[in-house]
Amino acid sequence: MIEVVFAILMISNGNVIEYVPTEGMSNCLEQKRIVSRQIGEDQKGITIQCKEVKAELYEDCVSNNCRLKIKKIID
Repeated sequence: MIEVVFAILMISNGNVIEYVPTEGMSNCLEQKRIVSRQIGEDQKGITIQCKEVKAELYEDCVSNNCRLKIKKIID
């Protein structure tokens, strides 16, 4: 399924290396603060960004616990 979602993006040297959908902009900013604290300030070339993206999503289910994940971002 294709939807527009807010996602937290991890960018290394200009390339998106990880992306996770969030429940909205405020949730994205909260997650960004948590991740930024965990990776620390010493990570050269790595930035965390919240962005509204059009993405292909899929459901990932483990032990009856399902959540949406991003398969790919559509430009």
